[in-house]
Amino acid sequence: MAIELPARGVRVGGQSVVPGEARAVRIPLASRQRTDGRPGDRSVPAWVVVGNKPGPRISVVAALHGGEETAARAANRLAASLDPAALAGSVVVVPVLRPGGRPAPLGSKPIALSFPGAADGKRLARDAFALFSDLVVGVQTLIVLGGPRRGRRGLVIARGQLEDPRVHRLALRSGAAALLPAPLPPGSLLGAAAAAKVVAVELTAAGAASDADAAEPLVRAARALLTGLGVLPPPDGRGTPEGRRSPGRAPARSLRVRAPADGFLEAPVAPGSAVRARGVLGRFEPALPGPATVLVAPRAGLVIEAAHAGPVRTGATLFALVRSPAFAGRARPRGEGEAAEPRTDIDGKTRVGWVEYVALPRLEIGRLKAKIDTGARTSALHVIRMRTIDTSGGPHRRPILEITVPGGRRGERPHVVRASVRGFAMVRDTSGRTERRPVIETALKLGPFERRITVTLTDRGDMLFPMLVGRTALGPAVVVDPSRRYLLGRS
Repeated sequence: MAIELPARGVRVGGQSVVPGEARAVRIPLASRQRTDGRPGDRSVPAWVVVGNKPGPRISVVAALHGGEETAARAANRLAASLDPAALAGSVVVVPVLRPGGRPAPLGSKPIALSFPGAADGKRLARDAFALFSDLVVGVQTLIVLGGPRRGRRGLVIARGQLEDPRVHRLALRSGAAALLPAPLPPGSLLGAAAAAKVVAVELTAAGAASDADAAEPLVRAARALLTGLGVLPPPDGRGTPEGRRSPGRAPARSLRVRAPADGFLEAPVAPGSAVRARGVLGRFEPALPGPATVLVAPRAGLVIEAAHAGPVRTGATLFALVRSPAFAGRARPRGEGEAAEPRTDIDGKTRVGWVEYVALPRLEIGRLKAKIDTGARTSALHVIRMRTIDTSGGPHRRPILEITVPGGRRGERPHVVRASVRGFAMVRDTSGRTERRPVIETALKLGPFERRITVTLTDRGDMLFPMLVGRTALGPAVVVDPSRRYLLGRS
């Protein structure tokens, strides 16, 4: 007869958290004398969740430099989503690894903590020792959430000591767009964790500074790791972890395109764009009078990081690429009589047909037939039913809708989801009738791209296609071929 061991509490920052409890604690750091002579208390806030079931102890640490806003948001949302009743083991989440948990001011230098630190060293060494002792010593896995430097957007990337099979398997679980070997300089948190024989994986992603939704892919990747570690149950009873994809079995190496001089970047492609060798990445205009240049990809690949349009400095990384599976095998010679595959790229831009299958991940729709219509500015989604169930907080008090959207496959039951209304739009349909429609924000996946778009909700029951994708949702990296359908495949 199998005997299940009881769940155990954990002690963090000198405070004990018992099974079935989730609460905030503070990890005390080395004290510092204030100007008035009294000691100033310094600590790092953390959220500790202990499940009712036995399991591993996991630490999730975000924003090591203090300025990774997307990572800090993701850690906060991850902590809020963890339910002790469904948890096996314990999870300690630190949204910002800085004294007080305060993000670093813009332009400030990061705090130079060298891990694992020393108990009898200087103040920063003692700070590192205190954090390392509570967050790394005794844990089974360390998950670090970070992002590229400020000013760049990026897909979810998994980094770690990938030659370790345990780290490689865990990184694959995240569903990241690429696996990259992580540099482990002396004093880094990942390096110190690896030296302590702790499995450590870093997940990085970033969106625009004001894009709160950019944190969601990072949250899904972190939850996928917790699912793979057995801390969280598989969602809906499925056997595969949440958000799992196939990023490729071999680690990749990134190739960076840098600014040739001080100047301005214009029309950069978005992260997630697949480009061919010599494909256009953006346009560069020098700061001093001179000809503008077109930035091209030195090889075919997937754009995993891209700078925002605007001023850039000499040598700054504008784009990071990895070899893309989308181009694998295209150089293979065709046999005699074999028909050529239609090209799905034109000058580095993806070619799509006037009808394609799309996915709406945030609405849990994995496959939906859509009409790609460049004559329409906005996108529209067919909803079977919708009703207001609540309003959001804040000064705008926007409605929250419960909407019923069609299933993506024949015989699939409709999905009932919730969405916050961003606003309302007056839309004139093809018959000339004007209709006031609610507008929501969601994610659209079209082939290799995943973009945040706005879409209007309406009854398209009399239309052939349940979704219409307008030109504002496509972006500059897509070319529509009106004579073809399903160029991105039917799967």
